[in-house]
Amino acid sequence: MTTQTNLCLHRGSRLVNRDELDAIDAPPPTATWFPLRHSQVLDTVRSTLEASAFHVERAQLSLSQNDARFFGILDLATAVGHGTTLAVGIRNSVDKTFPLGFCAGCRVFVCDNLAFRSELLVVRKHTVNGMVRFQEAIASAVQGLSQFREAEAHRIKAMQQFELSDVRADSLVLRAFETGIVSLRKFPEVVSAWRNPVHDEFADRTLWSLLNAFTGALNTVRVGNPQQFALQTIRLNALLSPPLN
Repeated sequence: MTTQTNLCLHRGSRLVNRDELDAIDAPPPTATWFPLRHSQVLDTVRSTLEASAFHVERAQLSLSQNDARFFGILDLATAVGHGTTLAVGIRNSVDKTFPLGFCAGCRVFVCDNLAFRSELLVVRKHTVNGMVRFQEAIASAVQGLSQFREAEAHRIKAMQQFELSDVRADSLVLRAFETGIVSLRKFPEVVSAWRNPVHDEFADRTLWSLLNAFTGALNTVRVGNPQQFALQTIRLNALLSPPLN
């Protein structure tokens, strides 16, 4: 069974294919800033993954802000557990808005929910040696993907077995709102998804079901602002992580 990324972007963002991405050049460097082509960043991540025997099953690429900002999601053919697979996110900008970035997480088949984790996060500035440092960091991160997969499998299992009362779930949703993980507009969507799950897989009253209530409600953020979504799900996973002992 496979899953698929669906980024239907707005706010000036757009989906692009590889040929369109290749057509985007980087501006000339300055004395302290050395921007990289979006396609170069993508190729670095893909080649490093494939060299370590991680097959990229699907890729979805997006550009925004007059093509100056790039975010891509790569779904890997690496199962984490029943119904979940590894995914990685990559980013780049040629307008000095943010540094090179790489993060990993999991995708859920049944609802196409996606959540990133901070345990495998790479950020590097656009400096004269930035690409070399990014390549080194990506290589190190990819080498740790197998351990990351095992840790994620353990964590997901723990979340699926960690039962929640409605009172405790409501408290966590409120905490997510108070800490800015979800907006006032998203707050009732999360509550509704928890109390009336659309998918049978999330009928159990567990941390896993609550996580998917959040990520389902945040899907409009993912499709409109994947950069923001990645940060939100990293913070969300920190809030909801169960004890693993």
